[in-house]
Amino acid sequence: MRVADWMSPDPITVTPWTSVRAARELLARERVRHLPVLQGERVVGIISDRDLSLDQGTVDRLARGGSAEPAEGEVRWLMSRPVHTAAADDELVSAADRMLSHRISALPVVDDEDRPLGILTTTDCLLALLRTETLRGSAQLG
Repeated sequence: MRVADWMSPDPITVTPWTSVRAARELLARERVRHLPVLQGERVVGIISDRDLSLDQGTVDRLARGGSAEPAEGEVRWLMSRPVHTAAADDELVSAADRMLSHRISALPVVDDEDRPLGILTTTDCLLALLRTETLRGSAQLG
């Protein structure tokens, strides 16, 4: 199985300068848990609901780069980087192993120039496992 078969194509993205507030609203509105962060057309980081789940005061302080300025914080201060990615033609097992070994729950799927093609999550990997086991069970019954 390949990553391309299980990834969600065309992920919702933000820029490093997207406000924390806007990122939170986007996660809630789109009902997703991860947002790849793009600078130009390249994936440079990822921000998750977990990154934004700290108490509001801590998130605000971190998102301002630790400064006391009242300006609204940006995701660039909270995003995970360097970002771990997968290629569309990677084996799904390899991508799942990468997520486990790095203790992360999503991999942006990128082309050879780090442009986003999709996103692969632990949920996608579980769905693939369930599908495989269902097919295996059907074959044994037949």
